Amino acid sequence: MTAPVDIIEGVPLGSLKRYLAKTGWRRSVLRDGAVLFAKGDGDQVEIFLPATPQVRDLREKLTSALVTLTAMEERPFDVVAAAIRAISYDLVRSRLPVSPIRQDTIRLGTAEAFIRRMHGTLEAVAHAELHVGPFYQRVSTVAQRYADDCRFGHTFRGSFGFTVESPCGSRTLDDGEVETLALGGELGALPLERRAVQRLARGLRTVEAAIEQEDPALIAQGYQTGLNANAVEELTALVSEPQVAKVHFQVLFSPEWGVPPDLGDAPAVTLGQARGVAVLQEAARVLRAVDYERRRTIVGRVRTLHSMDTPADLYSISGLQDVIVEWQSEEFGTRNVRVSLGPEEYLQAVEAHTEGRLISVYGELDRTRQWRLENARDFRLL
Repeated sequence: MTAPVDIIEGVPLGSLKRYLAKTGWRRSVLRDGAVLFAKGDGDQVEIFLPATPQVRDLREKLTSALVTLTAMEERPFDVVAAAIRAISYDLVRSRLPVSPIRQDTIRLGTAEAFIRRMHGTLEAVAHAELHVGPFYQRVSTVAQRYADDCRFGHTFRGSFGFTVESPCGSRTLDDGEVETLALGGELGALPLERRAVQRLARGLRTVEAAIEQEDPALIAQGYQTGLNANAVEELTALVSEPQVAKVHFQVLFSPEWGVPPDLGDAPAVTLGQARGVAVLQEAARVLRAVDYERRRTIVGRVRTLHSMDTPADLYSISGLQDVIVEWQSEEFGTRNVRVSLGPEEYLQAVEAHTEGRLISVYGELDRTRQWRLENARDFRLL
């Protein structure tokens, strides 16, 4: 079997070793540092891998290993390679139809728009994990950094495909966690990177159902675990591109963090332009609708600052930082309300906290799990 060189070169040696260990291969370290992986009883199958990537025959070793895995797993070569890469990343694969493709290429503007919209979608789902709400006006710094840390992987043929790699890091499982995964359970304390991709996969599945049923309410009603208006708007712009009649998404989860039972290891969704745009637009409009009964101006003292940045760095970022305001309300009594502020307002909040001054801020009050003031604006020192 001849293996595609570009696929082989895209498989890190360390990820391959971790993949073999996670999928039940027995590992033995030889005297020279090379590693022998074996599987099966009796006529066992063996895979030899070097200690480090700095060996002359690395490509041959990787090719041999992937050919063996392809035969044993009865899956296509590129799918096995993607699963190996997914040991370190959750992968979001997007495939365009054949129509905009000419000789395995697409227009640069289409590619640029696609990547930009995917970046915006990832920001939006990460923000939703940090600040649940139907929409936001400014993205949080943490969500922004997450999207920036995602990587644009190789394109793939068979239509035209993009791969986005969401780094979820490695994890050493204890015996209890291994048993939990074996029984189809989920690990606790998942990192933001994994939670964001799970939210995206669930949201895409809801969007597909909403388009099929021509019911935008499914999307709007599911924002707490799915997509907010910002993510829906990014997807709308993506599938509205003139050269994009439909988009096929597939998410591959890193086995080190388990597979969500409700999604499976490789959920796939197809969104079509013809039926999808109107449904997405209406869902975004509903999510953007403001509940005027929730609007409040809160006045109080800043009790807690929640920033991952030092004050001197805040002018160089565009995301949000959280503060806790002690609000004394005739309507609700004394409440600690979390408020997300932009860099300039956050610096003012630092000043207010230091000097014990009152602040005033306006927004939509969310009284669900913890009290929050969403979409804060008109921040003032009193």
